[in-house]
Amino acid sequence: MNYDNIDENETTASAEAEDSREPVEVADSVAYSNDENTDKDSEPEALSDSSGESIDNNQGGADAETDGSSSDDSDGEDDFESTVDLPLPTREELENINDIELPDFSGNTPKRKRSIFRNKVLKGFLIAIGSIAAIFIIVYAACIVTLPTDTISKGVFIENLDVSGLTYDEALKEIEQTYLFENQQISLGCNGQTFTIEGLDINLTAYPEETAQKAIDFGKTGNKLKDGMTAFILLVNKHEIIPVATVDEEKLKEKLNEFGVQIFGEHSNHYVEILDDEKTVVWPGSTGYDGNPDTAAAEVSDAVKNESFTNIHVSLASAPPAELTVEDFDLLVYKDPIDAYYTVEDNKVNIVEETNGRYIDKDEAAQLLANVTEGGGPIEIPYYISYPSITSDMLSSKLFSSTLASYSTSFASSTANRASNVARAASLINGKVLAPGEVFSFNDTVGKRTVANGFSTAPEYVGGKTVEGIGGGTCQVSSTLYNAVLYADLTVVSRTNHMFTVSYVPNGQDATVADNGPDFKFSNNTDYPIKISAYTSGGQITFSLIGTAWEPSREVKINNSTSYSSNGDTIVRTTRTVYVNGEVFETETMPSSTYKKHTEEEQEESSTD
Repeated sequence: MNYDNIDENETTASAEAEDSREPVEVADSVAYSNDENTDKDSEPEALSDSSGESIDNNQGGADAETDGSSSDDSDGEDDFESTVDLPLPTREELENINDIELPDFSGNTPKRKRSIFRNKVLKGFLIAIGSIAAIFIIVYAACIVTLPTDTISKGVFIENLDVSGLTYDEALKEIEQTYLFENQQISLGCNGQTFTIEGLDINLTAYPEETAQKAIDFGKTGNKLKDGMTAFILLVNKHEIIPVATVDEEKLKEKLNEFGVQIFGEHSNHYVEILDDEKTVVWPGSTGYDGNPDTAAAEVSDAVKNESFTNIHVSLASAPPAELTVEDFDLLVYKDPIDAYYTVEDNKVNIVEETNGRYIDKDEAAQLLANVTEGGGPIEIPYYISYPSITSDMLSSKLFSSTLASYSTSFASSTANRASNVARAASLINGKVLAPGEVFSFNDTVGKRTVANGFSTAPEYVGGKTVEGIGGGTCQVSSTLYNAVLYADLTVVSRTNHMFTVSYVPNGQDATVADNGPDFKFSNNTDYPIKISAYTSGGQITFSLIGTAWEPSREVKINNSTSYSSNGDTIVRTTRTVYVNGEVFETETMPSSTYKKHTEEEQEESSTD
């Protein structure tokens, strides 16, 4: 058989056949023989060597034996060098010729087979890589071409909210309708301890505008190659954006205060208890949480803005009790005495009782405060009483204890309706109480002169003439009160004289009033309330201003100087002079009065107005 006709790729050596052969030394060359002699009937045909000469199996074996007897012969060495000893195939090998591994005459058959295999694998691998690269380039190019400009990239989520392909406004609407931190917790750490805050407890919410913009901006750096790669990745892997977060600062600080107390315990300063028996007790404080969460709050806020919600280290601290100095102690204990005072409400005066004050001996207190220490017992320190200058009894004795001034005028000649109007106006003023500085208004106090308000028709001045009108006679009431005010040395705020002189008060001392017109006003310029007493009796109306006497007492005199104009008008200039202990204390010029000249008939009518 010619070995050159056998394909090297189809022949493999049989491991079992090789194992069944045993080596035999023959003339320095190695040959193989079967364990049993091969029958002549099964002898294989002579094989041809590479030179085409036939090689007989038996001959080869005989030669081998012959050669074995002269292994040292030089001719044997030459024969060895010029021939190749081959193992004889077995019958089984001949029957399975295609499975026989033929010898590689060049000595590298296994390497060549491995090389061929590697080439095939490499070729397939390169084809696969090329295909993948081509697909990648096509998809990557498509991603670059289709990069969004005004919408959110595909595959972008805000937590679990899919905002792919939405515009800014659409994303903003979705964010505003979704609570993005529904189950979010914030975990804190400080001083080896941890604390968990539920997002709901501190109003952890997303900034809708900033979160929507953050989603819009993702994958839009302006670098198309980079943005294209981002878009390519988003095709197979979604990107989750953490919302831009904010918290309620005050609620966060409340939770941080809880954490501070958990770590360091409650802090307390030295406490001063003031007892009624003129002594104080100082209770020592204790070290604990200092109550300042500001730094920690800023740390948490910064962390959540940077998308960190766990293991946030916060700065909380403890502090010992503050030192209680004698100045601090004095501020806590000292109290000014408060004089009794009164309030005026609904024409009633209420007296509020006085309050005693307190003070300490600073030298004594300083020595005792030195004994106040954390962990120590309470320390007693005395205080002393200071008393007010005005007591409720003193005030009661002063209030409405003096009549500052009284003034009366007569309306005996008036008609019944006019007299009724005078009495009605007086009754509406009677009992009015003015606090210090309060301004009295006649029109506001009496109200509209109407039938519904209890007034009747009577003569009154209108447009310089005497006519019948509702409320006639009330000007006598205002004028009488004006004179009482003058003599009580109270401040006149607003006063207008009549167009014509009247008969019930001296010229220059009248005060006209009218609905929606002139008003008479004065203020209480004393230090105590004033009560107005007004009553009618026997055809007279009397006003008394009751309050607290001036100290020192005052005497008031009114002086009127009269002159006449060229057209017959009467001009009266009034001054008020106040005397104290017989000496002029004050002189005040009152508003002047100008009265028009009128006929004897008008004069007669005015005497009854």
